[in-house]
Amino acid sequence: MDEDDHLTRARSLRSVADAAALYRDWAADYDRDVFERSGVIGSARIADLLAELVPDRDTRVVDLGCGTGAVGVRLAEHGFRHIVGYDLSPEMLEFAMTTRAYERLVVVDLDDPTIPEREPDVIGASISAGTFTHGHVGAGAVPHLVRLLAPGSAIAWVVAAPLWPDIRNALERASVTVLSADLEPIRRDADDLAHMVLARAR
Repeated sequence: MDEDDHLTRARSLRSVADAAALYRDWAADYDRDVFERSGVIGSARIADLLAELVPDRDTRVVDLGCGTGAVGVRLAEHGFRHIVGYDLSPEMLEFAMTTRAYERLVVVDLDDPTIPEREPDVIGASISAGTFTHGHVGAGAVPHLVRLLAPGSAIAWVVAAPLWPDIRNALERASVTVLSADLEPIRRDADDLAHMVLARAR
């Protein structure tokens, strides 16, 4: 299966089981397909934006849908030392582990509302590069993902444009102040745009 087939499957997922199967099959080729062949730049961009928003490099950051660890690597390059990675796919987390950027990696369904009760650490920032998009995580997960965060925590999420109105409303209901939500390219030499959302929990 080539990269376009994987991307098509990713954007049309209908169940947790479908997602787990896709990323199990794709894990070994994911970085090559997404970053090298498709030219995805949104992961690096959102990590850079979070680094600007959060000066304290000792802040514990949760990387939602961390995949193979590209965001964690970029944050580590910025000096962040306490990064927790959440992802549905144990196969993707195997690759993230090899980056050595993460303090802890957890297999988790981001739609599970019990996540906050199971998180042992105080989280001061939340980042997500490819989770809030077609066939993945939607506005229904926002309330419990925000509950993970200490008051005043920073949020830096890439949100697919069609999902943004519902995500924005969910953030407002969850007492989150949206600082900016600029539309930016997420791939080199392509018209794909997404909102680079910067926000702060109240």
